[in-house]
Amino acid sequence: MATGVDLRIRIEPWDDPAFVRAVEAARDQVRAEGLTINGPKAAAHAEALLRAAGYPMACINCDRTVEEALTHTARWTVRRDGPAT
Repeated sequence: MATGVDLRIRIEPWDDPAFVRAVEAARDQVRAEGLTINGPKAAAHAEALLRAAGYPMACINCDRTVEEALTHTARWTVRRDGPAT
């Protein structure tokens, strides 16, 4: 799911509309609070927001290649049910 030039988000499971809305709300809140959305602090804060919203196992992995770091972009993989096994 593309969310803008500076961040790409992959949501697992993508077919849970309530979880997708919660991820979008967390992303929007992090942006509104002024955190650099492509940094690890933003991902950690969004993860805390998801857990507070009723998804206690939610986790976010924030990945960046060198090219992405130079262009100030990032990729989040957001999982509802905890880390991939």
